Amino acid sequence: MRTLRLLPLLPVAAALVLLAAPQRAAAAATQEARIVNFDYGPRKLTVDVGTTVRWTNTSNRPHTATDRGGTFDTKPIQPGQHAQVTFSVPGTYFYFCQVNPAKMNGVVVVRPPATPAKAVRVQAVDPGFTGDTFRFDPARLSVPVGTTLLVANVGGKPHTLTADDGSFDTGVVDPGAEGGRFAGHNASLTLTRPGTFRFHCEVHPEKMKGVVTVEGAGEAAAPAAAGGARQVDVHAADFNFSPNDASVAPGGKVAFSNQGKAPHTLTFDDVTLDTGTVQPGASATLTAPAKPGSYSYHCNVHPAKMQGVLVVLARGIEDPTARGQAQPPPPAAAVVGGGPGSGVTAFGLVAAVLAAFLGGAGLSAFAFRRRAA
Repeated sequence: MRTLRLLPLLPVAAALVLLAAPQRAAAAATQEARIVNFDYGPRKLTVDVGTTVRWTNTSNRPHTATDRGGTFDTKPIQPGQHAQVTFSVPGTYFYFCQVNPAKMNGVVVVRPPATPAKAVRVQAVDPGFTGDTFRFDPARLSVPVGTTLLVANVGGKPHTLTADDGSFDTGVVDPGAEGGRFAGHNASLTLTRPGTFRFHCEVHPEKMKGVVTVEGAGEAAAPAAAGGARQVDVHAADFNFSPNDASVAPGGKVAFSNQGKAPHTLTFDDVTLDTGTVQPGASATLTAPAKPGSYSYHCNVHPAKMQGVLVVLARGIEDPTARGQAQPPPPAAAVVGGGPGSGVTAFGLVAAVLAAFLGGAGLSAFAFRRRAA
């Protein structure tokens, strides 16, 4: 068997890759679980941080154990084989089988350690594909200053985790494909100011609310900055925006130019701002929103390929689009496979800044992509 261990996180926009290495002799506690046609046994596990959960496929067809929040995926486990996941971040993990997502669903609850964890998982839940209710899980938590919240969308609708006072915001975290039938996405934010903060989902503000108490001494206040630039230039080529993460002052100008050979647009997702179709060699100008925050955008002609984020900076707020400033959280889990045909696969973790560091809270979002072992 080979163990996949996560290397230290690289700077913003750098990929993290799980590499194969020999399994350590002194392994952490292991919890056994079974896969049957078409179920997990048991369906719910409660384990301590650092525990390895090993799923053995006792059925006659392949199945997976896949996080609905997008942080781990065993890939298909062949009959008679096993794969395992080591959980290093406390919280609740809804998981499912990608082969049979309607029938096979389970839960792993990871208890916090005796000393405060550096990262804590919060799930954004809705009726989606599991028939649950709109809620955060947990909705109330108390953490030390410097704790990273790993926010996973395990439902079927887009969600945010946004402080009522604007101190922090994940931006929109997308659900999984087909209304949550498959794995969703996740984002993270690090809490650097002490205090009690109420939060909500911007998409469902009346249905999804919570509160986090941040304990301890916060960071020293940084000198007041002038805020973002009054104008930012964004260029379109075939097929990308350059830069695809930029900052500007509230109400500043976004100068958009098409330097490609195909028509493009710069169209915002959550506010009514759109250049319309800009032909090759042409340009257009937009006025940025007056409210500080993170605003995602795309090209209406090539929405799958061309996406970006504009951060509207208030005075005194550090610019998260400046390279090398974001500090990503530790990984949620390491995945291990065992036996022939178990499909051991390494995962790539790509960090990118997606929102303003409002009120001293840092934000970086995570997208997982598969990489051949």
